Amino acid sequence: MGIRTKLVLGVAFVHLLLMTIFVFDLVQRQREFLLAELSNRTLHHAQVLAVASSAWVLADDLVGMEEVLESGVRGGGVQYAMIVDPQGRVLAHTKREITGRFLIDRESRNALSGRQEPHVYFETEKSLYAAAPILVAGRLIGWSMLAVDKSATSEHLSYVTRTGLAYTMVAIGIGTLFALLLSRSILRQLRFLLRGVDNLHSNILDRPVQVVAEDEVGRVASAFNRALASLRSSLELLNREVIERKRAEEALRRLSRRQVGAIEEERKRIARDLHDELGQALSGMQFCLKSMQGEAERSNSSLEAPCQKLSSEVERMGVSIHRIANNLRPATLDHLGLLPAIEALIAEQLPAMGGKLSVKTDASGFRRRLPPDTEMIAYRIVQEGLNNVIKHSGASHVHLQLTVNHPNLIIAIHDDGMGIDGHRDGTVEGTFEHGIGLIGMQERAAAVGGKVDVKSRRRGGTTLRAELPYAEI
Repeated sequence: MGIRTKLVLGVAFVHLLLMTIFVFDLVQRQREFLLAELSNRTLHHAQVLAVASSAWVLADDLVGMEEVLESGVRGGGVQYAMIVDPQGRVLAHTKREITGRFLIDRESRNALSGRQEPHVYFETEKSLYAAAPILVAGRLIGWSMLAVDKSATSEHLSYVTRTGLAYTMVAIGIGTLFALLLSRSILRQLRFLLRGVDNLHSNILDRPVQVVAEDEVGRVASAFNRALASLRSSLELLNREVIERKRAEEALRRLSRRQVGAIEEERKRIARDLHDELGQALSGMQFCLKSMQGEAERSNSSLEAPCQKLSSEVERMGVSIHRIANNLRPATLDHLGLLPAIEALIAEQLPAMGGKLSVKTDASGFRRRLPPDTEMIAYRIVQEGLNNVIKHSGASHVHLQLTVNHPNLIIAIHDDGMGIDGHRDGTVEGTFEHGIGLIGMQERAAAVGGKVDVKSRRRGGTTLRAELPYAEI
């Protein structure tokens, strides 16, 4: 039920209640007044008849008594009149056929035996009955009795009641009209307020609420406008701060990307120098040692064993330099792409696993090669993740998932090791060499706008998940 309906019904009910009480009280007062007036008039009429007929009663003159009665019943709403003796015999009556009879009804008999003064001895819905003693020298010689019609009084009371009801309806109508006008004034401001709340819900802050009232609701609307202006200012300030922060983050991301790129370029240069210069030097040294070893064998010289040992060391150094150069910048990644490079990485790590760890790899969505910086960051994250699984997790199974879901490359590494809670400090950083590995992965991912999360699995083990956004090339 709306405010307008409640207000209208409330005002109408109050008017109905008040006017009903007023009309009821008015009718009751009118009834009492009219009945008292009718009683006084009837008693006076009976007393006049008693005085006028006293001489004719003493003379026992029936004609005189009838003349008095006929003159007395003209007007005034008298239904009938009669003169009776103290024993109740009718001496004269406006209806002559009743003359000579005795009164037998209880009310009339009680009136004759009652006090010797004018009084109303009976009353019905339609009539009022009164009696007055006929006294001569203080001696009772008879009674004048009459009945008066109450219909005029009843009609007047009905008229008063109808008029009161009409006024009640008019009052209810006026009150309802007033309530409608008042509710319209109140609800107009409330509608503007609700519209302002809807605008606020829709994040429209540049449309203040129209203030059309100076009452409490209008003050609420003004307060709402002030709060809206304050919110708009705060939001503008917050937007400026967000924009500045985004600019700073973007600048930091570009700087981090350039830093990662510079580091990778330096790694690439060092790997190339190791392979080209030191690798060639070792190859030349290996060739010379092989030649010296052959000469020593032919001449049966004691230098054969040292030459063979030096040749083996140089060969081992060549393998180490190749491994270091490949770790610095895997050539497979540059020439064949991410998936072959990861497969080569896993193949290189298998000897270090000692046959205690199995790695399962799943890849999906790779229709073409990804941008070089995305592939390099993904390779480093997988490399660091596998390295930490091997060193710290104690796992026996690793599941590596690579999914291309444009515009993101999603990397997930699941293991069945002891999990995060199994380490001494109980933190994520405890599984990544005191946080250095995790921070490095997060910084690399942030350089391209990505993120890295690590959490324990419900059934044991750890899950590393990285999302790297990329642009089509």
